[in-house]
Amino acid sequence: MTATARPIYYYKLFGLAVRSEIEFPEFTMMEAEEISSTERPWAELIHSDVPLALEGSTKIAEWVEVTTSECLFSVEDKCRLLVSGGNRIVLDLFDGVPYEDVRPYLTTCGFATLAFQRQYIPLHVSAVETPKGVWLFTGPSGAGKSTLSVALSKAMDWPLLGDDLAVMEFPDPANTIAGGLCHFGVNKVKLWDDAATSLGIDRSKLERDFFRPHKYHVMIPAGRGTIACENIVGIMSLSWGDDDQDVTLTPMSGSATFSTLMNGIYPPFMAPAYLDLNRLRTLLIGHSQTLKGVSAVRPKREGSLDEAIKAIAALIG
Repeated sequence: MTATARPIYYYKLFGLAVRSEIEFPEFTMMEAEEISSTERPWAELIHSDVPLALEGSTKIAEWVEVTTSECLFSVEDKCRLLVSGGNRIVLDLFDGVPYEDVRPYLTTCGFATLAFQRQYIPLHVSAVETPKGVWLFTGPSGAGKSTLSVALSKAMDWPLLGDDLAVMEFPDPANTIAGGLCHFGVNKVKLWDDAATSLGIDRSKLERDFFRPHKYHVMIPAGRGTIACENIVGIMSLSWGDDDQDVTLTPMSGSATFSTLMNGIYPPFMAPAYLDLNRLRTLLIGHSQTLKGVSAVRPKREGSLDEAIKAIAALIG
């Protein structure tokens, strides 16, 4: 495709100021005065032609190839996406494909890769701010991170800071966690249809997820965007149990907390391409030592969400 003149949108997310040729209702717009005065590093998202392959690249997945400074995603029948230098995403959208079909790639794979290239650490987590500090919730896909975070936020009136992707930045050249920041940016959560119903959300007014037709996108108020890592007090790993068991909350050891952080890196196959793995381990070991780690197991039976909310709120609130 050829680039043409398009409207420009300015957003702030994941610690960046973004100049975009694509509109994202789920991103936080920059105010006019911020555009000229922001101290955030700039990145741009543009339409243009993208090569079929990268010279001298390494294929790390069937549809992903990388060099030391670029990453090419080839999404069959949808688009090609080129992420370069930690400051540029180029979208080559195939004819007839609507933006709704590729926006999930841009907000996850695109910006997560941009973060990796900037030496940031993207994590697949949701986050809620309690009166005692921020808690991160993680776990495998389908473990109920979004549902639990939204339910906690609604039940306890705790701010929901973000869902799906958070980006950690540790700027200290000595590789300590001093001055670490956690960036959010997507003002949207994804809920399964039964979760939306149980939370009293009218699905008829929601955008349906392109990849999973029984999942819906729910807009949330823009949060603070960036918090100090020192304000994160805990991380909770979620999983499902048997229907006849109670909700169980078990403290994790320091090594298990570290493993939980490592397992939350998203997408995991991208980390070795751009990050110094020794530095990554040093930073996450340091951060895990400041966190309370909890393993949460809950059954899928009806009413278990309310049980989980009560137990978790009593523990972390």
